[in-house]
Amino acid sequence: MANVIIKSDARKAQTAAVLKAYGVSGANATAAQREAAEHIAVRSNEAYRELQRLGGKR
Repeated sequence: MANVIIKSDARKAQTAAVLKAYGVSGANATAAQREAAEHIAVRSNEAYRELQRLGGKR
């Protein structure tokens, strides 16, 4: 059985924004490019949340 991740609209938009930032059209992106963009978007969100958390303690 395959693992399926159901992505929210916000997550899809963030992934599309990463692809666009690297000059890749979403329709023409390879599976590897989409996977990399998803990884970048997720890790960027984690870093942003961590900065927000640390910034609140200053």
